[in-house]
Amino acid sequence: MRLTRLLHLSRNRRPVRRFRDRLVEPEVVDAVLEAARYASSAREAQPWRFVVVQEALARHRIAAAAFNHPHVKTAPVVVACCARIHSHVSGTGRPSFAMDLASATQTMMLAAADLGVQSSWVYGFREGDVRAILGVPEHIPIVALFCLGYHDGLAELPERLPREEVIAWDRWRTAARVAE
Repeated sequence: MRLTRLLHLSRNRRPVRRFRDRLVEPEVVDAVLEAARYASSAREAQPWRFVVVQEALARHRIAAAAFNHPHVKTAPVVVACCARIHSHVSGTGRPSFAMDLASATQTMMLAAADLGVQSSWVYGFREGDVRAILGVPEHIPIVALFCLGYHDGLAELPERLPREEVIAWDRWRTAARVAE
């Protein structure tokens, strides 16, 4: 089987340790956001709203709200990934916005990698503080912070679990190493 560009990007993505103090070109930021606009979502509701933060003081305040996470602290671009909660609701009553935002954020990550820029998602932050900093209305969830920039150090390529531990065909199978 031929290795596709997407599979190559996914297999060779190395986690960022921290970002370099270098601006990301506006056309790169725009391209990454444009890719997110075309991510798939339930019933194509496109429930995402992105607040792009490049201003240093706001990024510093957001980093404090994210427990000084090194990615948020050093990224020249931080995107608050927000969701309209009146997105599609499945027959089980589950709203789709979390999955939809994950799809858009992963699409941004792959677009960034394709453009030679590194990125990371951060889910650990005080949402109320970020909401206040950015003026996001109370009824809009902030699902993630997406950090974008040029790396100042990459971690080793993460080891992946063997295929037989993560993929089952036709029925659930418990791998020998995995305790249930």
